[in-house]
Amino acid sequence: MGNQLAGIAPSQILSVESYFSDIHDFEYDKSLGSTRFFKVARAKHREGLVVVKVFAIQDPTLPLTSYKQELEELKIRLHSAQNCLPFQKAAEKASEKAAMLFRQYVRDNLYDRISTRPFLNNIEKRWVAFQILTAVDQAHKSGVRHGDIKTENVMVTSWNWVLLTDFASFKPTYLPEDNPADFNYFFDTSRRRTCYIAPERFVDGGLFATELEYMRDPSTPLVDLNSNQRTRGELKRAMDIFSAGCVIAELFTEGVPLFDLSQLLAYRNGQFFPEQVLSKIEDRSIRELVTQMIHREPDKRLEAEDYLKQQRGNAFPEIFYTFLQPYMAQFAKETFLSADERILVIRKDLDNIIHNLCGHDLLEKADGEPKENGLVILVSVITSCLQTLKYCDSKLAALELILHLAPRLSVEILLDRITPYLLHFSNDSVPRVRAEALRTLTKVLALVKEVPRNDVNIYPEYILPGIAHLAQDDATIVRLAYAENIALLAETALRFLELVQLKNLNMENDPNSEEIDEVTHPNGNYDTELQALHEMVQQKVVTLLSDPENIVKQTLMENGITRLCVFFGRQKANDVLLSHMITFLNDKNDWHLRGAFFDSIVGVAAYVGWQSSSILKPLLQQGLSDAEEFVIVKALNALTCMCQLGLLQKPHVYEFASDIAPFLCHPNLWIRYGAVGFITVVAHQISTADVYCKLMPYLDPYITQPIIQIERKLVLLSVLKEPVSRSIFDYALRSKDITSLFRHLHMRQKKRNGSLPDCPPPEDPAIAQLLKKLLSQGMTEEEEDKLLALKDFMMKSNKAKANIVDQSHLHDSSQKGVIDLAALGITGRQVDLVKTKQEPDDKRARKHVKQDSNVNEEWKSMFGSLEPPSMQQALPKGSDQEVVPAGKPPRSESSAAVCVPLSTSPQIPEVTNVQNRKPTIQVLSSTILPSTYQIRITTCKTELQQLIQQKREQCNAERIAKQMMENAEWESKPPPPGWRPKGLLVAHLHEHKSAVNRIRVSDEHSLFATCSNDGTVKIWNSQKMEGKTTTTRSILTYSRVGGRVKTLTFCQGSHYLAVASDNGAVQLLAIEASKLPKSPKIHPLQSRSEGQL
Repeated sequence: MGNQLAGIAPSQILSVESYFSDIHDFEYDKSLGSTRFFKVARAKHREGLVVVKVFAIQDPTLPLTSYKQELEELKIRLHSAQNCLPFQKAAEKASEKAAMLFRQYVRDNLYDRISTRPFLNNIEKRWVAFQILTAVDQAHKSGVRHGDIKTENVMVTSWNWVLLTDFASFKPTYLPEDNPADFNYFFDTSRRRTCYIAPERFVDGGLFATELEYMRDPSTPLVDLNSNQRTRGELKRAMDIFSAGCVIAELFTEGVPLFDLSQLLAYRNGQFFPEQVLSKIEDRSIRELVTQMIHREPDKRLEAEDYLKQQRGNAFPEIFYTFLQPYMAQFAKETFLSADERILVIRKDLDNIIHNLCGHDLLEKADGEPKENGLVILVSVITSCLQTLKYCDSKLAALELILHLAPRLSVEILLDRITPYLLHFSNDSVPRVRAEALRTLTKVLALVKEVPRNDVNIYPEYILPGIAHLAQDDATIVRLAYAENIALLAETALRFLELVQLKNLNMENDPNSEEIDEVTHPNGNYDTELQALHEMVQQKVVTLLSDPENIVKQTLMENGITRLCVFFGRQKANDVLLSHMITFLNDKNDWHLRGAFFDSIVGVAAYVGWQSSSILKPLLQQGLSDAEEFVIVKALNALTCMCQLGLLQKPHVYEFASDIAPFLCHPNLWIRYGAVGFITVVAHQISTADVYCKLMPYLDPYITQPIIQIERKLVLLSVLKEPVSRSIFDYALRSKDITSLFRHLHMRQKKRNGSLPDCPPPEDPAIAQLLKKLLSQGMTEEEEDKLLALKDFMMKSNKAKANIVDQSHLHDSSQKGVIDLAALGITGRQVDLVKTKQEPDDKRARKHVKQDSNVNEEWKSMFGSLEPPSMQQALPKGSDQEVVPAGKPPRSESSAAVCVPLSTSPQIPEVTNVQNRKPTIQVLSSTILPSTYQIRITTCKTELQQLIQQKREQCNAERIAKQMMENAEWESKPPPPGWRPKGLLVAHLHEHKSAVNRIRVSDEHSLFATCSNDGTVKIWNSQKMEGKTTTTRSILTYSRVGGRVKTLTFCQGSHYLAVASDNGAVQLLAIEASKLPKSPKIHPLQSRSEGQL
């Protein structure tokens, strides 16, 4: 556009919103700023947000056609340039009040991104600079010159992809050096007076005098220049290179521009050089690159492609060229519109990414600092997707990616870029995501070995408050994750506090430090900070220890309870942790929780000290008499470890030894080994005299011969007597009156010892029967002595089990482990596993039909027809659908089976609602969509389809196998020609009082069932039909169906029997038998009335 526009004063000033009145596809959103040249607004379009630049036409005769054609041609040329974003549309309003330019909206430009957290690090700045040169190179190779490259026209996406936009071929190429009006009008849109224009574009103002005189003729066009002026005003590549150099310099100087307008004009005349700004660029390669690009002589500036080649391996790492540029370019394509797709693609390529980015020495700083890698560029792609992920599996994949990349990232990246998004995920709507986010956050923070100055209070002020709500989360899985990781979180928080304190002490001792006041005083006193941290963690630990779900308490104890003791200190470990843990033994229904207590108590006791032994003694004794043998084993192991650590007082040790010695004859092998372990440790801890005087008497009843080396496990195990029989032990332990049993056994022992002259038989018949049963199981006098040795333990265990039974009745509904789907509001769904199909008739099928046709209608009604139902009968009346075979054209006449494909469509027509099911057949195509579309479907739906397909294949295989067996059985004994049924009487079954409606035989032919109009269902033993018995009677009768029972059938391998009566009732009966058909039992499993069908 001509230079003369700068001098035209607008006759009318309108708001940018007013220009949207005639545009129907775009809805005005908000203004992005206005200048005299352009009014800029953001608008909404059906494809997304767009930027609209409005040029107010002051003169209706102004011809804009040539510029519109030029912008359209520019758009076509830059179609394949992935780092360029030209105007997508240029239009004039119907009212001819304005011309409008449209392009895609990008939130941040480079000027804003430089000053936005998280700030770009060195490798990201190099990546942005590399893309700027790449964008300029792409434009120049397409025959396009930009004309106005500046930080406001370099757009940066959320994942640091650079887009060069607002190509200004319509702006004047040359500007007068003595009149800033044109520069202000066309180029200084930010009003910062920053100048990125090449010095050769400023010319002597006298060259424009001829134009100004020419303008005074009213017939002269205001905008279009003549051909000579257009030739003279052609943009050069070197001009864009200069502007790009200024942008790169501003990028590496944290937003300090190289030139303003006056400085550039002085630089043009050789009176100024931006040494002061260039010296702020620390990297020598970048500084040399910028110096060459802003050379005052255009001929000394190279092409963008030459700079990319020159700086390969210097300013720009090799990996930019070989991997990052082509790999990141795929995300700029329109095919990757979804954040979920990007995450899944990166997870798939993760191994290749790590190999390329971490397998090379990407960058080594001159001052010897650690090398950087390009993973942070990939991290920006991942983090840009996190807030827009839709599906659970994508979110979990993103957390998995973060966990894999975290060990290779710097502390600043972990704290500034990863941690905020992990806290964002801790508020996700999916419990699995919240739980995994907490685990990932814990592991990421554990990798931080040093604390940056601006993150000294990140734990008490940001992280712990950010996850505090998870301790009371509604989902148990989330509270489990919190209990699993709180010890490591507390440990890491303490390490952070100690690192900060150490840094403060070092700075106080450094006489040259000038930052003492800034660092030390805000952090406060170490003790105060530690106390505040203790209170925050203690509050959450107490919440978890009081959780209604036992698995949460168990998880907390199993994952770092000792580390929490170290974190809290001895006093709080005793007051907070131990006091809550003791209460876990009161839960008699969950032996896992009690076992976890004994697994964890050793570490707590070791930290609290031997003073806790008096408190723990009754608890350990309680564990030795627990109703669950696993808990006893854990209690024995805990006692052994505590004895090794010297946490038990000597009187307590002997007391425990007397309690544990009877376990040497316990039927449980683990308990015997645990007892041997404790005895050997005690023998090792005490003196030899104490071993033989105090310990040995406890062992004598249970060893076959005296031993010397009691402290050796193998020696003690080798001399143990045989344990009590498991059957005798269990039978005695389950007896209701175990006290009377032991009283009588004690009397029998006294008789054997001669203390009593005679032992009368027990008066209680139940005890007499119990004793008889024990004797029948092989109880000898030696076994009686062993039972008496275990008397105290067995009586306590019997009482504990009785308490468990009583409590289980109170909490019966919650202890069954049954999920009540109705209570959860889940709608039942069902799938037809059998797809009806039309099979060609073979000779065998024709034979079956022919033979079946000879059976009269009464037999068909009773035994069922052998003819398979045809497809025509299976289809509903009035249905005009065709069954299309898999992999064949719709009009194929072949009668192949309908196969259900793994379709990636989100619709699953086979799964129907039970309540709204309609008798229709869904016809599916087996065409598999391309892989690029499969990725868009949620995993849960795909897994459901896979499950349906698997179940159908299993069902089909079972049907084929059954049919083959039936055919083989039918053909194994073909009847001779001319054979006809003779009607021989096998048995006369006369129990039914009315007509028999149906007879069904079980799969294994051991049973058959009959139903009758008398309302009964009877089960018969087939073996009794072979003449082995004189009478034939039914083995089971069920008469609670109601009405006349019209039909029945065996289900699921003859374990169930479905019956239906004429009153609309359908019942599913379970047939239970230890050894069919000797002692079967039958009871109704499920029943539905007519109104529910």
